[in-house]
Amino acid sequence: FLKPGGRLAIISFHSLEDRLVKQAFRRWESPCECPTGLPCVCGKISLGRAYPRNGILPSQAELDEFPRSHSARLRVFIRADKVQ
Repeated sequence: FLKPGGRLAIISFHSLEDRLVKQAFRRWESPCECPTGLPCVCGKISLGRAYPRNGILPSQAELDEFPRSHSARLRVFIRADKVQ
């Protein structure tokens, strides 16, 4: 769905939307289904990483100009350069 090194950017305006995006990014980052504390034997690999971890919020200047943007959050997923 993304070329290696590609970026997927999603803007969410509601906490439920943001939670769905965050959960999807987390699944793509660490798809391993092995129990925690045990070494991975399932062989699933990460598709990439979320950057930054907490998303990007609007700046104060943007909030002053567009008050409705206070609930917006931008999340970016960066596809790994090569699959191992």
